[in-house]
Amino acid sequence: MAVKRNPWAWGIATTVNVAILLVALFFLGKQIIEKAKPALVATNIDLTDFKGPQSDKKAGGGGGGGDHSIIDPTKGKLPKFEKDPVEQPQVQTVDKPKLAMEAAINVQKDLVLPDNPLLPNIGMKNSVNVQLDSNGQGGGGGMGTGTGGGMGPGNGNGYGPGTGGNAGGGLYSVGGGVSTPVLVYHVEAEFSDEARRAKYQGVCIVSIIVDKQGIPQNPRVVRPLGMGLDEKALEAIKQYRFKPAMKDGKTPVAVQMNVEIDFRLY
Repeated sequence: MAVKRNPWAWGIATTVNVAILLVALFFLGKQIIEKAKPALVATNIDLTDFKGPQSDKKAGGGGGGGDHSIIDPTKGKLPKFEKDPVEQPQVQTVDKPKLAMEAAINVQKDLVLPDNPLLPNIGMKNSVNVQLDSNGQGGGGGMGTGTGGGMGPGNGNGYGPGTGGNAGGGLYSVGGGVSTPVLVYHVEAEFSDEARRAKYQGVCIVSIIVDKQGIPQNPRVVRPLGMGLDEKALEAIKQYRFKPAMKDGKTPVAVQMNVEIDFRLY
């Protein structure tokens, strides 16, 4: 009953079976690799719109004031926020006034400003004067070095630099009719040799100003990682390009924002 094996038939059958097995392994392995492959190797950029102040009025403007005192304004906490304040923030008040009113500044209520409410008096949070009562070198009431009855170096009845009211200076913030800059080009932040050897990972947060041309300006690290990763993050972000933020969908404006650089070893 012994039959001599045909080498051609045996060779063809073996070749077909091996080819089918290789094709199956190729497609199966490709699916596994696609599922395991990360979308971004070293740089995970979070540019989602944060919950900025929802108001038609920009979160900019400012305030200022003072009574032409020689010394710096008093260090203290912020007064309350009102749309149309009546009583200006001052440290020199009349004892037992006939019509007592609480001091206020024109800042929208949903803004959160750096403050220390435990301080016993109203004043400028960044002032060096902690002993002598003073409204500052500005004019027009209020406290600070500006004019107009607010607090700070600006003009108006708001807080900080700038003009008009509200808080802040010339920069816009995302929200209140200001869109988020759209990232159109980026490079991946490289690992430093020191961090790679130590298998060190983490998230570095960098604050930038995206100007009207969509170019990052004044990058600075606000959450450092160390081991040379902060410098690598700054090098990468300087090469980013954005579609600039738009005010009411019409006018490009400069905004300040934070960018997360996620360093991960995969």
